[in-house]
This record gives sequence, structure tokens and C-alpha cells, in this order.
Amino acid sequence: MQTRTKYGLIAAGWLGWSVLACGSLPGQDVAYVPAAGKTFDYGIEFRIMERTEGERNPIQVRQRCRLRFVVSESDSKEWSGTYRTIPFRGNKLMSSKEALATYHRRTRESYEAGPLQHSGPAPPDPGLARLQQVASQRAAAFQKEQQRRILYELERYPGLFQFCEGEITCTRLGSMRGKGNVGTLPFATGPVAGLVFLQLPKDGKTQSGFSTRSVGALNLVSSSSDQVATSDLSVLSLLTPRESSQNGHLAFDREVEISGGVSAGNKLTLSGSGMWEFSTEMGMPYAGSVDYQIEGASYIGKADQFDLRVGFHYLDPVRAMLFDNDLLPTMEAFDASNLPRLTMKQQSEMTKHWEPRPKRSSYRPNLTVGVQLVRIASNSAPPPTNSKLQRLLEERLSDESDWKEDIHFESILSRWDSIRKAATQFPREWSDPSGSFTIQAMLQSVDKTSVSLLRLDTRQVISVPLEKLSDEDVEFARTFGVLDQGS
Repeated sequence: MQTRTKYGLIAAGWLGWSVLACGSLPGQDVAYVPAAGKTFDYGIEFRIMERTEGERNPIQVRQRCRLRFVVSESDSKEWSGTYRTIPFRGNKLMSSKEALATYHRRTRESYEAGPLQHSGPAPPDPGLARLQQVASQRAAAFQKEQQRRILYELERYPGLFQFCEGEITCTRLGSMRGKGNVGTLPFATGPVAGLVFLQLPKDGKTQSGFSTRSVGALNLVSSSSDQVATSDLSVLSLLTPRESSQNGHLAFDREVEISGGVSAGNKLTLSGSGMWEFSTEMGMPYAGSVDYQIEGASYIGKADQFDLRVGFHYLDPVRAMLFDNDLLPTMEAFDASNLPRLTMKQQSEMTKHWEPRPKRSSYRPNLTVGVQLVRIASNSAPPPTNSKLQRLLEERLSDESDWKEDIHFESILSRWDSIRKAATQFPREWSDPSGSFTIQAMLQSVDKTSVSLLRLDTRQVISVPLEKLSDEDVEFARTFGVLDQGS
């Protein structure tokens, strides 16, 4: 594991297997016991934000990868298998190692060649010419810095930014060993294959919570010389059981403190809090995250402080769809803060832009506007299924004419349908306008006046008038609900 400090590079591989922790509710034990032949997919994500005051161009990184375990052998003492990661670039999974290598090579070549010089006639006014030159220089510097960051991440953190694979063995209490190109990541994240595991108490009992402490070595390498300073680092993790929202799951709050210092006088402190969830059915972790605040070091040498969020989610088919569409694989993915709603104005603009016109029409759609509308539609919640926009896209897609936009329509409609389907797979709390009456239920369908819900307690489908629901619930039902076939 490595990251840069104000003075150079920190490397500490010992921390690899101690990222996320686990425990159990009172009266229950926890053990890693996945069945042989099973496959487990996880979505791994980390976010970095430097927070030094006065930094004009702070480092902001959000990177994700898919992690897959395939269990080959399992008994009462341990299990073994293989792992493999597939990285994202932007919001798309990389198709292959070759595609990533090509992206890496082209970025390196462009960085070494320097920004392209745009030659053109200079403005006749000297002052305006100087402003244009300064703007061009700033744009070139920004482009070069962006490329430098990309190269640093690709070359320093292969666990999330590159394809990794190897073998892994884990005891029922979390002691791990493995081989393969596990890679390195920023502070406290370690080899990507170990993100979801931690050593459990020897007896496996976690009724009242438990803590773990480990000590390791840390090397600080100067960026201007070969001088190396060594430090001890202490990691304390405290787990407290809490109520889980899902049957067959155990959930915990987690507090973490990591501290150390070096002979050069630079001290390092990390503290964080988060959660961890374990599935007793799978015998494997289900979800977890930790938010770290880091002092005395930087991500790429730009600041003395940064925040780091490390998280993972088990991906069933529905959650995998959300994760691969750049959404949180949780109920919160459907919140307006995470999934923006299409406004009536946006829907009207899309309808006007995409509706078919006679060949002799003088109207010519603006291509730049079209690209912007596709981007908005591809990153927002769907419109109501009975909306004019939804019907228009369906008609355009079914039209046998050779429309250039058909590929966009197919992609957009497929995404909207997937999101609506996913919204019916997550239970949420529904309430009346006063908030005095609530039920846990899953959305089934909606019509003009009512919504059908599947109650979790009775497993019965009920029809609730929209006027009896809160404004937030009505908005959710109309946004994600499919039309009732009888309406």
C-alpha cells in the first residue's frame, strides 16, 4: 500500500487485510464459511477529496471495480478459491486488459508529447491576444495535470485501476493468505482482494462487540533524495453490534484509529467511522464502508489533509445493474440527490428535439444540444411510463425507418426499464402525509389514482390511493412505477 506525503511516498503492505471489520448481534457467532462452487461478486469503491485550505485545484477521485471470488474448496476450518478484479474507467467497465493497456499507453504518449498547440490568427488587439495566450497556457497546464493524475493512479494503484487476479485462502476466523498481483492502494485499503475481510475473535463470539489492534512498519521515502525514514504504525478497530435491516444479516458500527510517526518529524493520523454487514446465509460479508480523515499526508503530494471513503457491496443481479450504471447498489440510489429527476422543461426539450419531422421541414436539430440531452437522459431517473417522452422514444425505436438516433433510444429506454425494475426490488418505508402511519413495502405498479404495494410483513399486495400518501411517496411511485396492466 502506498501514498505520497508532503515529503514523498509512504509504503505499508502489512495493512492489506485489515480494512473492513465484522461482528454479530447478541447471541450469535460469525464465521467465513462460503460453500464450495459458489461465486461472489462485489462492487468496490473509494473516493478521495483533498481538503487543504486554499488549494485551487484539489484532488478529487472516485474509482470503482468489480471483484469476483470463486470458491473452489471449503470445510469447517477454511475455504480457498480465486479472485479477479475488473476496473472501471469513468462509468464503464473496461472490456479487457488490452483495452486498459491501450488507454494507459495513449495517455502516457499524450502526456510526454505535451498539449496540442492550437495555431490560429491572433486577435489584432494586443491586450486580447495576451489574454488568449494566458487562457491557452492555463488550459494546457490543466490538461497536463489531469494526465499526470491518471498516470499516477494507473501505475501506483493497480488493485482498483487495473485487472488483478490470484488465489486466496481464508480461515473461518478471517486469517488470510494469498498469492497473485494483489496490487496496492491508498491508505488503509490494502490489497483489493482483502477489502471485505478482517480477523475475528478466536472464539468467533461477538455478542457485545470486539476490538482488534495491529502494529506494522511504515517507510517514508523522500521525493528529492533516496533518504528513507521508518515508523511504527498502530491500527485500532472497534466493532459495536447494531440492528440489521435485513433478515439473516448481522450489522455493526465501526470506529477506526490509525496513527504513527517518523524520525523525520512528520506525523500521520487517520481516523474513521462506518458500518459493516454480514450475511449468515452466504457465510460472507455483505456490505460495508469507512470514512477516513487523514492528517499529515496527501494523495498525490498536493495537500496535507484528505478524506478517504472505502466501501463495498455484495452484488446480486439487481445491485449489479445499479452499480454498473454508476449508482449506489442500495435503496438510496433512487433518492433525488443521487438520481436526478427529469424536469418538465427537460422532457419537453427532449420531445421537441427527438420527434420525427417531414423531410421538407426547415427545422434542423442542433447536434450539440442533442448530445447534451442524451447525457441528461442517460444520467437521470426515467420519466413516468405514461409520459409523452416515454411514448415518443418507444415509437421511434419501433419505427422501421433508418433513424440515426435509434441506438441512443435503445440505450436510454433499456436503462429506464432497468431502473424501474430495480426500484421494485428494494423495500422502503411508505407513509401518510402526517407521517403517523408507515409500512415497509415494495413498489409493484401505479395508475392515475393509486399505487400497488407488496407489504413485507404479510407478503400481500395492497392498493393505496395516492392521495393517502406523502408527497415524497407519490413522487417515487409516479417516477418509478410501471403502469398497472388494468389501467
